[in-house]
Amino acid sequence: MTDRPDTPTFSAYVLLSEALQFNTAEIRNALLEDFPDLDIRPRAGAEALDQDCDTNAFITAPILLGGEGKDALIATAIRLPGYGTWSMDQLSHRQTRIVPDMEAALAQNASYICVSVGAASTDMMDCFRAARLCSCLAAIFAKLPVALAVYWESADHFLPTERIVQMADTAMQDKWPITDWISYAIGQKQTPHGVMSVAGTRGLLPFKSYETSHAEAPVSIEDAAGMVHMSTAMVLEYGHVFQDGHTLGHEGQSPEQSYRIRYVPAGTEEGVPFDVMMLVHPSSPLDHEDLAGPLPQNKGPVVQDRGRPGVFQRLMGKRRRK
Repeated sequence: MTDRPDTPTFSAYVLLSEALQFNTAEIRNALLEDFPDLDIRPRAGAEALDQDCDTNAFITAPILLGGEGKDALIATAIRLPGYGTWSMDQLSHRQTRIVPDMEAALAQNASYICVSVGAASTDMMDCFRAARLCSCLAAIFAKLPVALAVYWESADHFLPTERIVQMADTAMQDKWPITDWISYAIGQKQTPHGVMSVAGTRGLLPFKSYETSHAEAPVSIEDAAGMVHMSTAMVLEYGHVFQDGHTLGHEGQSPEQSYRIRYVPAGTEEGVPFDVMMLVHPSSPLDHEDLAGPLPQNKGPVVQDRGRPGVFQRLMGKRRRK
């Protein structure tokens, strides 16, 4: 897999029913008050850059400019003319399915504010911290009565305001709010081999430098989606590192009965500009060797679909103590 050349940035767009006025100091103070366990000691003199903001106007205002502590990152409030508007006709079911009244929210959307946080490095835990800080800042705005919904950019989907608050609370426990930070595209298609299910992630890329997909296979949509979600949880929560050619299955399954894991470089498939970890069901008609090359000589044992619960929390706990 290719390395990421740039550190990721996480952004959340809070849709508002009316324009909002605030000072960046208010947001920073609310952040530290509502989430006291964040490891942040703001840089001395940062208050000199505090700004009055109006979401009817242009905004690029720093909320945090680093400082001391693992969570002291650069966070910015942004509002640019021409952005922050969506039409229900242009959105897919994947993007809107979690918000039950998405159409009404878009109809009431009169303004927005974006909060953006850059990660300190491409290290997965640094990326987690950046996504968590962005979630906490989004939650500050999502609690306001004028907030309608929130667009989480890296997953390219909308979330209800109350779910944003839960997302931040989950992340503050050093747990992954996977289905908030990552969305899933699932579906079926007719092929010469019959009806096939497919699935894939959107939003794993900032954390792992690839997205995951389920190659077309004659399985149920639920099974395809479940396999993609399980493998995502295994790499994020349980620390699994899958290698090209490895197999993934239930206890007692042979390699021939298990999923084959193939890494597909960016650009191999038309219109896919990122690396993909592809899960290939044994009954899939896909010729994965034609797509991803011959299997490596050392294909490894069958990886069972379970992990080591709590491994991520333990790693984060070690980072906190350093």
